[in-house]
Amino acid sequence: MLMVGEARVLMSHLPMFHAPHDYQIILETSLSAPGFDPRQKYVDDRHTTQTRVYTWVRKPFVLSNLLRPHPAPPTMIGTIFRGHFERGGIAITGGDVVVRVERILYGRRLVPSDPPLAERRYVMFGSPSEPFLAHVITRPPDFDRVTAIEIAAPSANCLAGWEGVGMRLKIDGTARSPGTALREGDQVSATWLDGLATGSAVLTVRREFYLETGDLAS
Repeated sequence: MLMVGEARVLMSHLPMFHAPHDYQIILETSLSAPGFDPRQKYVDDRHTTQTRVYTWVRKPFVLSNLLRPHPAPPTMIGTIFRGHFERGGIAITGGDVVVRVERILYGRRLVPSDPPLAERRYVMFGSPSEPFLAHVITRPPDFDRVTAIEIAAPSANCLAGWEGVGMRLKIDGTARSPGTALREGDQVSATWLDGLATGSAVLTVRREFYLETGDLAS
């Protein structure tokens, strides 16, 4: 899972179009470990190295179970990596970091036969002070992208009561393809599709944290 956020540690599963990885899931989590604070270690390491990609690798776990009702928040155990764990990432913790799932911010199974979307759709998640966008994945070929954004007023004021659960929006005026994906510094108009906000907003892409096309090509 990709890790973003600092005040709240947010995790986005790195999906593919085949089981058991065929889920796009975004989580709000809390971290614990014996003898140290893994959240603080992750945040300090990010500040020191300015690395964009951090991943968390869990011990064996049935991913689809996260989307089922639970009497108590589910937990998983694993390791935090600086970088992509399969592409030269370096473990910065042992394998005993406990991730408690506080909330499912967005979750759906990927079905390759789903109809294509004509527009670019994203899910906004996080918090009003630390918002992120994740590209909505539908059918191959597709791409996974997570960016930090800023929301221009007055739309920012409308989100005062927003609690970070994923809200869908579409980026106005462009086709849906990796070549038209959001890039750092882009300022775009977006239309809310559900959630607390209505109408449109002006978004600025502050930082890109992740882009993947190969794993979702087929």
